[in-house]
Amino acid sequence: MTSDDNTTPLPTPDDQTPENQTPEQKGRWTRKRIGLVALAAVGGLAIVAAIVIASVYSFSRPAGGPVPDALKPAATQLPRPTDSADSAPSTSTPSDAPKGSPATASPAKKGEMDARFGGVVAQTAEVKQDVKTPSGLTANVVSVESYTATATRPGEVSGPAVKVTLRLTNGTGGAFPLSTATVNAYYGSSATPAAPVAGDSAAKPFTGSLQPGASATAVYVFTVPADDDKAVTVTLSDQAGAQLVVFQ
Repeated sequence: MTSDDNTTPLPTPDDQTPENQTPEQKGRWTRKRIGLVALAAVGGLAIVAAIVIASVYSFSRPAGGPVPDALKPAATQLPRPTDSADSAPSTSTPSDAPKGSPATASPAKKGEMDARFGGVVAQTAEVKQDVKTPSGLTANVVSVESYTATATRPGEVSGPAVKVTLRLTNGTGGAFPLSTATVNAYYGSSATPAAPVAGDSAAKPFTGSLQPGASATAVYVFTVPADDDKAVTVTLSDQAGAQLVVFQ
């Protein structure tokens, strides 16, 4: 029987340590490591280059489409000065505007709502004309005079104004609380509300109770531009929520 004692054993994996490797094996292993490192480096550079190129492309490309050519005119341009010359001139001139004193606002008809005055119109009358109120009083605007108001309360304004004097006569047969009466003024053709100046020394609003057959006079001051003091409309409501008596 032949003995195998002289046979050289094959190296096991445990023998492939750097100490057990031959110079040739060590050289091959070193070259492999260099190749792997080089390959990894090349791959990393390729990834970085791709990221840089993508970033440059995204910044250079404007959102919403290509950059328009600045040398070409835009599709919409302002008209040339000569373009407006061909249009027909306006036929209205300043001389066509009505002249004279400003007109007052025409109130709504009896029983109709007038949004400018904030209520339904019960009666319309001229200044100094007697008219019955919804509660049965007789109302009369004695006068509407130009006035210069002196403001003494917060929010009021001194300056051009009108002083409105009213008279109420009680024909109802019972006492009437005058504190429920509300008086307002409007000026101009657009019925602009006039601000009251209740702090002026001339202002004397209705107060107290009016006995049957008796009369009471009150004075109200309203801020009105000097040019509109001849175009004033006065409204009277003798009770809260009552229809309006309109004086012009």
